[in-house]
Amino acid sequence: MKKEMIGKLILFIILVCLVIFLFLFFKNKDEGLNSNNPSVEEPSDSGEDIPLEPDPVGTNYLNNISGEANDEVSEEMKNVIVEFLNVYYNSIKNLEENDMTYLFLDPNSEDALINQTALSLLIETRKLKPNDLRLANAKYDLEFSDVSISGDTVTLTVLEDNYLNFNFMKDIESRVYNIENEFTLEKVADTYKIVEYNKVQDFYVMITDVYTGGGKSQLEEIENNYLDVIKEKLVEDREDYQQFLNGTGITPRSCDHPYDREKALEHALKWVDARDPDWLEFDSNCQNFASQVLYSGGIPMDYYGSASEYLQWKLYNGSYNENQVADGYVYTWTYVPYFYTYAKDNTGYGLCADVDVNLYYAEAGDVIHVGTLRPTRHALVVIGDYKVDGKTVDILVNSNTVDLENYPISAYSYPYLSLIKVYGWNE
Repeated sequence: MKKEMIGKLILFIILVCLVIFLFLFFKNKDEGLNSNNPSVEEPSDSGEDIPLEPDPVGTNYLNNISGEANDEVSEEMKNVIVEFLNVYYNSIKNLEENDMTYLFLDPNSEDALINQTALSLLIETRKLKPNDLRLANAKYDLEFSDVSISGDTVTLTVLEDNYLNFNFMKDIESRVYNIENEFTLEKVADTYKIVEYNKVQDFYVMITDVYTGGGKSQLEEIENNYLDVIKEKLVEDREDYQQFLNGTGITPRSCDHPYDREKALEHALKWVDARDPDWLEFDSNCQNFASQVLYSGGIPMDYYGSASEYLQWKLYNGSYNENQVADGYVYTWTYVPYFYTYAKDNTGYGLCADVDVNLYYAEAGDVIHVGTLRPTRHALVVIGDYKVDGKTVDILVNSNTVDLENYPISAYSYPYLSLIKVYGWNE
């Protein structure tokens, strides 16, 4: 009897060991399959798969309200604007599109559809990028700068500042200042609805630049066309990135004098959300700001000229002057396409640079041009790069109009981009 019990115990132990062996065998087999299966996503170097708990719809991202016209704006007016922006920030934080058309008097109006398409374009563009462009944190301030009330209709100009931490670089706060929003509201019972809306920001003007009144079908076509171009550009971008990692794809220029990047960066950081009183200010101040940065880095004004028909690069005072004298200013200093031509073609005295350079070779003080149909709409100044595990994964920029600070270039929606690499200047 005792021997029989011992035999059963030994058999039980053998069965338990067999079960444990089979469990570990199949567990390891599954893990091995997953490590080699291309359908299983692995975390990217840029933190693409960093966990992020999405905010529920209805989350309030408003930080502060101010402005000269603030006292003239009723709580009912503010409520619809704040709700509008909260839905927007919830969408871009989670990269999940929420409907905003219900806040318009006519949800099928052109303004409602343009806004919704612009939001969709922004989200779909960011989802295509290799870095995780969801937001770990987001908040915004509002400044009511102008209000006009006529009966039940109200027109408001609202300046928006935001403070964002992109999920792939949570340790840096990116800021966007002075985003101009124009609302026309109409009172309906005890609330207000949006009748007209316009925004001055990249993803929005990408739509309004080319929309000709063709309604929803044209808006869908515009968005799809942009996304096709962006996908093509991302293929080129990955090729450039690989060349950068290999240390190829660039031919530096030799110049008589080097560029002082520290001085250039100092100006770019100091005046990103302000205007240097020592310089003229323009409504579209982006290239003026970039030119100031180059000048601060030691690039001299050039009133001799040698670059195609855009011969000079100068801003001495507020009188336009194409004569080859140290007086006045020329549009090459202030206008994106003209500056590009000067940087590309200038020989002899003045700026020594190269254009259309591999983005990932950008350094503080370089200039990036971006745009809707070509890179001719807006100028940005490089302030550095962002690294993950010692490897560059994005380029950070500052700009005027709209004022950007610590902003990753990958978060831009404009599909066209040109890096202007500044090497120094020649005598």
